[in-house]
Amino acid sequence: MTESSINNRLSDVLNSILCPVAGCWPLHGVHSEYYYDADAESHVLEVWPIGVEEPKVHGGNGHHEPEPDLLYELAEFDFTDLAKEISIEHFHFSQMRSIFEIGWQEDNVQMELRVHIVPAEADED
Repeated sequence: MTESSINNRLSDVLNSILCPVAGCWPLHGVHSEYYYDADAESHVLEVWPIGVEEPKVHGGNGHHEPEPDLLYELAEFDFTDLAKEISIEHFHFSQMRSIFEIGWQEDNVQMELRVHIVPAEADED
């Protein structure tokens, strides 16, 4: 498998993870990074949801508009279909890091999704 085909496969598996908002990954967007983790000997797709700024109507009272709030939803993820699609070797959720780590092997290639549930923008504050 080429790096491009591995990255595409990881993206396909990510898109198979359902959440309450239909098509949440393509609809709301994600920031993703593909890389090879030599320590884990695994090809990794690490993803963060995109924070959405809620538009506010400003009353025009002479004061400056407040900074926009960063919004994101903590969705309830459904991994039922994922388990039917791939043979999961490890599945871990870290509450401290707010991340799911899902690993499996295909065609002698170790793959892993690292799915953050808090947007990168919110982590940086």
